[in-house]
Formats: sequence, C-alpha cells, structure tokens
Amino acid sequence: MYQRYMTLVTSGELKVGDKLPAERVLTERFGVSRATIREAISALEIMGLVEVKSGLGTFVAECKDTAEDEFYELTENDGISPTEIFEARIIIEPQLAKLASQRATQEDLDRLKDVVEETEVLSENQIEEFEVLDEQFHSIIANAAYNDVLLKFAQNINKLRGSKLWGNMKYKSLQKEGRITRYKVEHKAIYLALVNRDFNEVESLTKKHLIDIKADIFDDVD
Repeated sequence: MYQRYMTLVTSGELKVGDKLPAERVLTERFGVSRATIREAISALEIMGLVEVKSGLGTFVAECKDTAEDEFYELTENDGISPTEIFEARIIIEPQLAKLASQRATQEDLDRLKDVVEETEVLSENQIEEFEVLDEQFHSIIANAAYNDVLLKFAQNINKLRGSKLWGNMKYKSLQKEGRITRYKVEHKAIYLALVNRDFNEVESLTKKHLIDIKADIFDDVD
C-alpha cells in the first residue's frame, strides 16, 4: 500500500493538499480489504505522509524520504503487513517465555528483576526510557529460552522496533494515559511467573500482554 500511495504521489495523480479517494474507492482500486486500507492510512498518518481531518477526510501531506527504512523493504517487497508482523510476535514470544520459565538461570532472572525494578520507578511521561527497558525485558526473556532458532526468528521480527514507522506507532501509543503503568504491571506479573517456573502462566501472561499492545497500537484498525 505504501508503494502504491507513493506511485500516486510521484506520478502527480495526487498532490500535496489533495484529498484521498473514499475508502470504498481505494478498496476497489487496490483490490484489498477495507481493514487493509484503514491500517495503511493509519500508518501513513503516523509517518506524516497524510493528514486526517475529522469530518473532512484524509489529505496528502508532504512526502519524506523513507527509502532507508528497513520496515518498507520487509513489508512492501515481501507484501507483509504490520498486523502480520505483530501476529508472528504473538505466536513466537509466548513460546520463548514458556521455555525461559524452565531454562532461565539465576543470572537471567536477576537481570530481569533489575529491569523490572528500573521500570517501576518511571513516570508516565518517561516514554523513551520505558521503551529502552521494554526492549531489554523482552530480549532477556528471549535469550533465556536458550533456543537459537526461535531466538533468531524473534530477533528478525524485533529489528522492526527500530524502524521509523514502528517507533512512531509505539511512541504514539505510549502517550495515552495509563499505558505505561499497565505495561509495568504486566511485566512484573510475567517476571514473577518466571521466578515461580510456572510455564503455563508465563505463556498465558505473555500472550495477553502482546495482544494488549497490539490492540493499543492499532486501536480498532484491524
């Protein structure tokens, strides 16, 4: 969808300030579902490529250079949507957490405890600090599973956390009141389940945590 949008802009069919066609028209033109169109528009808005004006519609904004962003290489060249990427994460990370509950060393658990404790003292407006600790939290668990194949899958998926689009999406989501506080509670619950070696609880809590994040990021788009 990104490439198709950029083609419309570079060809001159759409110019800065123009209103995008109706959702129904875009659905028919590109041969995709309305959910895909809504997801794409949400992503384009976050990138600053379109502006959504309540009650008026969606308008073309000034384009920015995104050619170096690996997100586009993966999603556009391979046809993978942001929703599909997150679904893969929801499948893989609970299994890594389940293995970690059985294989984590005391050193792994101590490192995780440090991250949880550092996170707990953060305020709601310390978004960048939380993002760093959040990445560390999930990375420690993934490594503590001691399964190189699953770890490689998780690492490839999580490379996207550094992309412009995902960074903007996550930051926008974390700005909502109460989000960081809720995630801190969920992190601590996962940590305690790991300490107790309760692999069923760890798997369940991790899956719920990721589903919550996905819902928060995409709202009702998908």
